[in-house]
Amino acid sequence: MFHLLLTAANPATASETSAEPTEFSFSSFFGDIRMALVDMIGDFASLVPKLLLALVLLFLGFVFAKVLAKVITTLFVRLGINSLLEKSGITGVLNRAGISAPPGDVIAKIAFVVSMLFVVKISAQEASIKDISDIIVSIIAFMPNAITAAIIILVGFIIADIAKNTISNSLSAAGLEYADSLAKFAFSFILIIVLTVALAQVNIQTQLLNATVMIVLSAVGLGLALSLGLGLKSMAKNVVSGVYSRDLYKTGTIIEYEGESMTIAGVGPVTTKLNRADGGFVIVPNDKLIAEPVRGRSASESN
Repeated sequence: MFHLLLTAANPATASETSAEPTEFSFSSFFGDIRMALVDMIGDFASLVPKLLLALVLLFLGFVFAKVLAKVITTLFVRLGINSLLEKSGITGVLNRAGISAPPGDVIAKIAFVVSMLFVVKISAQEASIKDISDIIVSIIAFMPNAITAAIIILVGFIIADIAKNTISNSLSAAGLEYADSLAKFAFSFILIIVLTVALAQVNIQTQLLNATVMIVLSAVGLGLALSLGLGLKSMAKNVVSGVYSRDLYKTGTIIEYEGESMTIAGVGPVTTKLNRADGGFVIVPNDKLIAEPVRGRSASESN
């Protein structure tokens, strides 16, 4: 009670008393700053050895990855694997796919990249850098799917290339002028299917691509059906007849056509050219040489 009366009687004393907490809060503030600086210096001091260890691991891992890549390249050369793959035609397919380096160099680069990913992950863990470590772990977890997709694309490209060459050579031997176009269409069709399967391996949605492919194929099929069934019926008949005509009538064969002796000059995809004795020629639809009786002598007999 006496203290309260003294405080009420002396306002100056009350104001001085209320000012004391303000001076104490400033000193506490600077004390917090000092403690934060001390903690920061301590954390940095403890981080330096970890960073040095991480740098050493990075250097040693880089050297190991380089040595591993060099060993793989040397083995591919000395064991003749590069030459074997080149003779088998795989190297040529890889070149057409845009991979110009030898297979040994490609495998060596892949091994180097994979090794460095593991080295960076271990180094980041030792340095307690969790963000980098988590990113590398995610990449490593994604690698099996990515490698599977890459293998599918590579194998699919090889199959598509073989199919293209086979179709092109077969149709060219049959005398079809549009053999290359059909071969390229088959190549693109197989590659699209392979790409769809590969994208599914890396969890990329392919519903839109599948729907687009189905629409395009349906449109092409419908267009071909209408063309061959309506507008190109006679041409399709002549094309099929031309395949048989090339087997029956070699260049130089003499036949009787419309009561006149003529010489086969060449059988095309749709028509056949006949040379007349007076120096002229006649163009005949291929189906006439198949559907109508033809008399003649083979090229060897005419010589």
